[in-house]
Amino acid sequence: MKNIYEYITLAKEIRQEHLKLDETCIERGAGSYYFKGLLAHQLDTTVPTGHKIHLCHACNNGACGNPNHMYWGTAQENRQDQVENKGKSVWERTVEKYGLEEAKKLNSKSKLGNQGGAGNKGKPKSEEHKRKIALNRKGGRPKKVKADVA
Repeated sequence: MKNIYEYITLAKEIRQEHLKLDETCIERGAGSYYFKGLLAHQLDTTVPTGHKIHLCHACNNGACGNPNHMYWGTAQENRQDQVENKGKSVWERTVEKYGLEEAKKLNSKSKLGNQGGAGNKGKPKSEEHKRKIALNRKGGRPKKVKADVA
């Protein structure tokens, strides 16, 4: 296993040799810590701590979890990547990368969202709950009358 603080001293081109940007982005909804562990495993490095070493997305999609799109970089390299792609939306970058038709297909797939486990959210839980929902739809619950205090 390579120490990340020694690995980061390699030239950026060497640290990016594993990149395969012709592959599609994989948006998993995980956090940055998960992606760091994934990339460390892929590149056989230790996981960096602190803010000196950044997880950079060569695809410029911060939600992407494809380890073939990520590389270890410095803060300066991360900022340079952001500046180079300034002004482009995720949609524009996707169209640029995959073409309009493929981007439309990818976009329609991503709008499906999480199909499972919605639970009871938004559904009435009891007769009392149904009554409150009905009152809210009719303009609100009746106002509470304050009793005059003598």
